[in-house]
Amino acid sequence: MSNLSTILESPDESCSTYPRQTTRKEEYPKKDIILHMTGGGFFAHTIAGDLPYLIDWSGYTNAVVICPEYALLPEYTYPTALNQIADIYCSLVGGDASSLLGFQPNRIIVTGESAGGNLAAALCVKLCMDDIVGTSDIKPFTKRKYDGHDINIRLPDAIMLCCPTLNLSLSMPHSRIIRDSDPVLPSGLISAISDAYLPPDKKISKDDPLASPYFAPDSVLRFFPPTLLYATSADPLLDDSVHFNARLKRLGVDSDLRAVHHLPHAYWGLGTAGFPEAQVVQTECQNWLVRQFNIEPSELR
Repeated sequence: MSNLSTILESPDESCSTYPRQTTRKEEYPKKDIILHMTGGGFFAHTIAGDLPYLIDWSGYTNAVVICPEYALLPEYTYPTALNQIADIYCSLVGGDASSLLGFQPNRIIVTGESAGGNLAAALCVKLCMDDIVGTSDIKPFTKRKYDGHDINIRLPDAIMLCCPTLNLSLSMPHSRIIRDSDPVLPSGLISAISDAYLPPDKKISKDDPLASPYFAPDSVLRFFPPTLLYATSADPLLDDSVHFNARLKRLGVDSDLRAVHHLPHAYWGLGTAGFPEAQVVQTECQNWLVRQFNIEPSELR
């Protein structure tokens, strides 16, 4: 989704037409990155529905959009997808992917919708739990093992989620009871996704913070980057987003929650389909990304 003319290419070693060139990773240009996790209940990737607004985000911010095709149910259960996402993120910030992509990461914003929002939030929780739980402070860069060697790792610069599946427990908060009529995510489907992603025979608690970021301890959430959550009044997961945002704000995180009416669960893609409320959200998302990337007005396309 980036302008291909800006990406440096390394000649194929087997091609004798071009001399072998070696580019150090610090010589590659820096690009802002939107690392986007698609929804689909961990069973499918909704990339076809996400592409229109992701292209708009990329065009508006000049950021490169990366959508990992993480492993899906039913063949792969927790924590395979999360571990894959973490490996991709570490490869990006550690510089290992620079020669493949042709650029270095500048700022990185992680986004996700529905189940993708679960993985996006769980990525931040995992990075914090692996590196800083039990410490009194966070360093800008912390050492982490990746592919057998230490790399410098940092948290994303910001995170933006739409209708995230933050809580895979089978508790029944108010919004799950009174909003069971959501056409996209009825409560029975929530239970089916939860049991498939966290099979009972594996004996993984449904309130494990890496599976349900909603249950992450304060010692982790206090280190979250600037966060923006989108919800809808019709979403059975509304209460989870409201409570999660309240905790982040109480812990001093720059967090905000924006809710809309008359839209179903996971509605980001409806903006490009002509729904007025979703179009407003699309504009808000683009402007928020610009602020988080620190893009000057003169740099906007």
